[in-house]
Amino acid sequence: MKKLDNVHTDRFYTDLVLNGHLIEETVEGQNEEGEWSTFYGFDDAVNEAPYENVTLNDHGIAYYAHEGKVYQLVVFIKNFEGTGVNVLEADEIKELAGRLLEESNDLGYSEAEFYEKEPWAIGLL
Repeated sequence: MKKLDNVHTDRFYTDLVLNGHLIEETVEGQNEEGEWSTFYGFDDAVNEAPYENVTLNDHGIAYYAHEGKVYQLVVFIKNFEGTGVNVLEADEIKELAGRLLEESNDLGYSEAEFYEKEPWAIGLL
């Protein structure tokens, strides 16, 4: 993974939101018993965590595909501001695609349905 320096991270994140392909957003949180939960989708996390008595971490991770690259962004959850940008290397992209394909299969979706939803992953696996 390569960290992108010399970029305005929030503007870069906004550009990806507008022009990129959202792959995944995750944010973790902890309940009073110390158990960790992972929430998918920043909006869902903010809305669901209080009902599950979970305190979210301050930052989440978003993956976006854009112009042949896959980016990992660190996002401040309180105002959805991008605070860090990394570019994934080929092996990391393949690993991400493999994990998502496996999760998709576990949910009962076909490989064709996965690639229809995630066209950036075609030819990686």
